Amino acid sequence: MKLQHLDKKRLILIDLDGTALKANGEEIHQKTKEVLIKAREDGHHVCIITGRPHRASIRFYKELGLTTLLTNFDGAHIHDPLKRRFKRIVLPISEDIVQGIIHNPIIKDACQNILIENYNKAVVSKKDEFIEKFFHLDDVEDDDYFISNVYEAWEGPSTNVVLFLKDDKQKDEIFRQLEKFKNSIKIQSGNVYGNMSQEAVSMITLTNKIVNKGFVSDILAQYYNTDIRDVIAFGDQMNDYEMIKRVGYGVAMQNGSDDLKSVAAGITQLSNDEGGLGYYLEALLEGKEV
Repeated sequence: MKLQHLDKKRLILIDLDGTALKANGEEIHQKTKEVLIKAREDGHHVCIITGRPHRASIRFYKELGLTTLLTNFDGAHIHDPLKRRFKRIVLPISEDIVQGIIHNPIIKDACQNILIENYNKAVVSKKDEFIEKFFHLDDVEDDDYFISNVYEAWEGPSTNVVLFLKDDKQKDEIFRQLEKFKNSIKIQSGNVYGNMSQEAVSMITLTNKIVNKGFVSDILAQYYNTDIRDVIAFGDQMNDYEMIKRVGYGVAMQNGSDDLKSVAAGITQLSNDEGGLGYYLEALLEGKEV
């Protein structure tokens, strides 16, 4: 893959886990950081599009010195965390649907724990260190996080519902029950965020049906007056699929999903731990064949 028209200022979309971040989920590879900062300083727009909530992405946004829009929950929350000149877009699951799902007797019986989030609050039924770490529930003080009975405590719509199952064998039956809500929700199972450090945890993540990174790519391209064919995007997992397909230069990480690689225009030569995004983007912006 080779970039055309090197004089154009690009919109560069980056996923976090498994892409810009190293496998520990806690740091950006130094090369990736340097190249993204240089791209920003050269006049390109760099935007984070992540499945993470605001609280778990804002420190990387600040570390890169970004002033652009930030997208969380794979597109369910689009906002301007710095200047606040963009009216926040939140695309949730309605309260009626949330209540219908968690009170479904089969789903209720199959779950050992439930996490429900909106863009600035989270409630989990039972304290669990893995859930707190994986979903970064304690990362930002101005987000509300409660441990409480979700059947009684949750009110309002939700950008994210996560069902933690007692037994992986129950998953098929849960999918059958969730079919009743198919017009409202999108179902993602397994490692949607790129780093699953505890494989024994069986979880199902639910978001608004229309939410995906592909339509966010269109919104951001419009906002920054960029032809979608000139947009560069990096991702590693299937929640990046629509974004990688939609943009002109969709790049899959070397450590990423084979299904994602099959639709990508390019694949990094190095993994996220090796600064694959940084080295690839640097060569691309220099007009080299990669």
